[in-house]
Amino acid sequence: MQQCGEISSGASYTLSEFSSRTGLKRDAIRSARRNGLRVVYRHNRGYILGRDWLSYIDDQEALETDNAPEA
Repeated sequence: MQQCGEISSGASYTLSEFSSRTGLKRDAIRSARRNGLRVVYRHNRGYILGRDWLSYIDDQEALETDNAPEA
C-alpha cells in the first residue's frame, strides 16, 4: 500500500508530486479540476497550491453535507 504525504497550505506542488502525496491518479485529479480544484500553470508546468487543495476539500465536504438525505 502506498504511503501518502502531507499537503501544506503554504506550499505548491507539481502535478506529479501532488499525485504522489495524495495518492490520486491522473483521472482523479482531472475530475477534481472539473469540480473546482484550481491548477496554476507557470512555464508550461502545472502546480496545485496546498491552500487550494485544502479549500477544495472543505468545499466538497460542505456539498456532501448539503446533499445528504435527511434522517
